[in-house]
Amino acid sequence: MYHSLYEGDDTSAIDAEDLPYAVSKEKFIQQLDHLARVRSGVFVPGDTADVVITFDDGHQSNLDIAVPLLLERGLCAYFFITTGFIDSRPGFLKSEGVAALANVPDMVVGSHGVTHQFFNDLSSYAAHQELVESKGFLENITKHPCASMSFPGGRYNKRTLELLRSAGYTQWFGSDVGMVNASKRFNSTLAMCASQGSALLPMSGIQPLNRVAIRRTTQMKEFDRMITPDRSYYRSHECRSQAKKILQRTLGNRLYYGLYKSVSAR
Repeated sequence: MYHSLYEGDDTSAIDAEDLPYAVSKEKFIQQLDHLARVRSGVFVPGDTADVVITFDDGHQSNLDIAVPLLLERGLCAYFFITTGFIDSRPGFLKSEGVAALANVPDMVVGSHGVTHQFFNDLSSYAAHQELVESKGFLENITKHPCASMSFPGGRYNKRTLELLRSAGYTQWFGSDVGMVNASKRFNSTLAMCASQGSALLPMSGIQPLNRVAIRRTTQMKEFDRMITPDRSYYRSHECRSQAKKILQRTLGNRLYYGLYKSVSAR
């Protein structure tokens, strides 16, 4: 899970709160070249990918820096766009950029909501509006179906998952650290079964796909453990993730995110 990229030491296009997840072009190239020894792709029936690359938020660097480097290596990725940032937030994609991104072969444009609010803070109505409006907005710009969703901050609840089908999504991603079980990775397939009325596959039981965040401080040794994959690495990070979730629930999203922004700006 990537976010924004930058060249050299110039991070001027990246907000202070986003810097912990900003990756330099130099490191990104090293990481992509390291991926050459594994199979990389997107989640589609019959695919044999070992690693799937995703980007959240819709930063301009996704198109300017990431896409050319991915194409050079024959790699593809998901790009989850926060539609409220389009044409409005400095440093983020404009409408024509989103359209250009969607027209690059094998690149998938998905939704990251409208406002980047956390879905477990929203009412059912507000959550449904975010899901429907962002999907419709992206489909209008790109002229391609939008069936994939990434939850801002990885936050969601049972009600959110129940709303996905009616909004038209067939695949969704979270931010829980972990590998993806090959037998369960196609939640698009599971969603199709659920839409056909299977009592064994309630939508609320289809959990988002796990991911692992690439940070500004991620070193190649750690990256190698991510893609090997090193199961002990994931076990330790899953424990840390659970501890972080407890803190989030204790403080609430607003206080927790405020604390995160304060620490990130230092």
